[in-house]
Amino acid sequence: MASLKVAVRVRPFNQRENELGAKLIVQMDGKKTRLLKPKVAGLLNGGANLPGSGSGLEPWNDFTFDHSYWSVDESDGHFTPQERVFEDLGTEIVDCAFQGMKWWPPGGAIRVKKTEIH
Repeated sequence: MASLKVAVRVRPFNQRENELGAKLIVQMDGKKTRLLKPKVAGLLNGGANLPGSGSGLEPWNDFTFDHSYWSVDESDGHFTPQERVFEDLGTEIVDCAFQGMKWWPPGGAIRVKKTEIH
């Protein structure tokens, strides 16, 4: 593993969030993740504070990550399954872990050595 990678994944609402009427305020486009600001975007008051309304505030914050995974709705064309997340992130971690192990050395015990992770 050569460097730090940052990934974010959006999951479906759980039962409690659905019962509370939670609103989805996350959008994703490639590596970009956008968080909507409900009060500024007008999601809480019918749209009164949309851009151009004189509020002077952007109704969102954009962030860029190494990976942005959308796992909210399986019927969505942008849906990312668990297998893809593992392919992108998990296999490298597992490979790195195995590089730090010696299998079946003399004496039959498994010895683990430290591996530097940058």
